[in-house]
Amino acid sequence: MRISLPLGSPLPSILYVSIAGPVAPTLLDVSYRKAKVEDFPGILNLIRNSFDGVLREHGFFDSSPFASPKLPAIPQQGFPWFEMGLKEDGEGFWVAEVEGKLAGLTLSWVRGSLWYLAHLFVSPDYQGLNIGQNLMDRTMKHHKGSTITNRALATFAYNPVSISLYARYGIYPREPLYWMEGPSQQVKTGASTKLRNERMVDFEKARSILTRIDELTLGYPREKNHEFLFGLPTIRCHLFSSGNELVGYAYVWQNGRVGPLATVSHEIFRDVLKSAFRLAAAEGAPNVGIAATGSNEQLMQVALEQKMRILDNYLFMSSKPFPNFSNYVLYPTGAML
Repeated sequence: MRISLPLGSPLPSILYVSIAGPVAPTLLDVSYRKAKVEDFPGILNLIRNSFDGVLREHGFFDSSPFASPKLPAIPQQGFPWFEMGLKEDGEGFWVAEVEGKLAGLTLSWVRGSLWYLAHLFVSPDYQGLNIGQNLMDRTMKHHKGSTITNRALATFAYNPVSISLYARYGIYPREPLYWMEGPSQQVKTGASTKLRNERMVDFEKARSILTRIDELTLGYPREKNHEFLFGLPTIRCHLFSSGNELVGYAYVWQNGRVGPLATVSHEIFRDVLKSAFRLAAAEGAPNVGIAATGSNEQLMQVALEQKMRILDNYLFMSSKPFPNFSNYVLYPTGAML
């Protein structure tokens, strides 16, 4: 979920609390504050170390494309993902420190009435200090004055401690989520005769179309998410139409990933997905990859037709059942919808 992420866009950072590791002395003083720009390199390093720890503990380190040896070196500047979080609303971006050292972080988004937890990480060196719970308490208050009707996140399916933590806050397991990959040369290249696709480079021209599709699919607009994705040089946005009707969009990454992807109906989903895989394979990356929701049979069928296989498994959680995954594909790392 390499593959290379845009710098500053943490791994399949779906929100992971690494609970394994040494228990820190309870006498250590923990402080909490809002994140700052100078924290960004340390934040990304903490995320990678925590992520690696969970992968090693559960036997996925060698196979996961998100293990740190398969990712780019951590830069000292240029973190568009974190910069967006800080610029948009610092109330959702917190860090924990122990004796001046970074010990944990949390980052959440608010989109309309949806609150989404992108990241919650605690360093393995500072377990046992209730840092995860204290960060969760702070980020749960993040709402920007909006009425929150649903809360959601994604996490490892094999990390019961973090799943239990979120459940205590009323965020429950809803949907199995699988990271799937396959060789680009195995992707079937036959394009759908029903669809035309157009690459969009001007966000302002695409804004109203993307908003309409999101409202039909998810029930709320995500303009800031789209604006962020349009600003990344390694991602392309394609609009799909059938006849004179716009029926969906897909983001295709230079490293072969697909997502987010949305269609106005379940009937057109298969054709849009196949076209997106074809475009991803044409980017030249050795593999194509996607975050597949288990309840979407068409997604699973098409992925398996492309000779893709499951490399890791996650869990989508929310306070209320999510409206519809039958014609939607998540952002590849799960850090936002």
